[in-house]
Amino acid sequence: MYEKKVQLSQELIALINSQSEDYWFKYVLKSKPHEIKEKITEDYILSRGLNLHIDIYEQEQEVPTIIFIHGTSVYSRFYADFLYQLWLEGLRIIALDLQGHGRSEGRRGNFTIEQLVENIYDTTSSVFNKYKSKIGIMGSSLGGILSLYATANDSRINSCICHNAAIFNEMAHKKIVKGNLKVKLLKLFIPFFAKLMPNKKFSVWTYLDLNKLISLEDLKEMGNYLLNDNLLADKYTLRSVRTQMIAPLAKPIEEISTPIMIINGDNDYLFSVEYMTEIFERINSKKKLDIIPNSGHLIFQEKIEESLQRTLNWFNETLY
Repeated sequence: MYEKKVQLSQELIALINSQSEDYWFKYVLKSKPHEIKEKITEDYILSRGLNLHIDIYEQEQEVPTIIFIHGTSVYSRFYADFLYQLWLEGLRIIALDLQGHGRSEGRRGNFTIEQLVENIYDTTSSVFNKYKSKIGIMGSSLGGILSLYATANDSRINSCICHNAAIFNEMAHKKIVKGNLKVKLLKLFIPFFAKLMPNKKFSVWTYLDLNKLISLEDLKEMGNYLLNDNLLADKYTLRSVRTQMIAPLAKPIEEISTPIMIINGDNDYLFSVEYMTEIFERINSKKKLDIIPNSGHLIFQEKIEESLQRTLNWFNETLY
């Protein structure tokens, strides 16, 4: 059984109640959202004294379990369309809301990378204890990076897919989120101000361009939905941003033995193919670099079928 607290904090209850019921339906473009809702079982696990929300897409048979990690500011149901399609292919899915995000407890947008890796470790422990199955992990954007960090930290993970990858303490911030002069100045001053005012919050849209994140015109309306989503953790503390400039892997990437696939859009404005190739070439375990053509940053929304097939091929190859 999942270890959990008796009740949720009043702050989290109030936050969840402030969101329109099933607001996440707006992010489902391919499937019928009511069908997805019928398949999801909600639960909470305990990590660092906090209740972390998980969505379970259950399978009755003995199959591998995939832990999915969301990206910056969003939460697991932003990817419900893709996750449901993955579930239909016969995999069990555990979709986690990291602390301070979505339906999980914790101060909104306040974390260190080490704390988020601990969230994932505790989720993996719960999955391992309950199912005794092989475990794959995958994530998108920051979640893809965290999948790499979690894999370096935990040998129980049998396979990893990183949609985007980075090694923060190796000056990754100079290779991603390049942006304009404002972004360059922000990066320059964050180390100083993060020491003086670590809990000071500012909008993630200061350094992320939503119009560039959503490259397809058909998905532009999704950006408006995001901006009005009460569960969106769209303000991060200086401490949280600083940790994404300095956090090391638990061990060098060259020493990871778990199979790793890096998947990326060829027109991703945040993560270049060149940087993904640089990281890929350092991996010594079984590996694959898969670049989806004519795709931007949101491949699990823009290119569901292409992303799904590549994901299935990799997990079929490494988990069975």
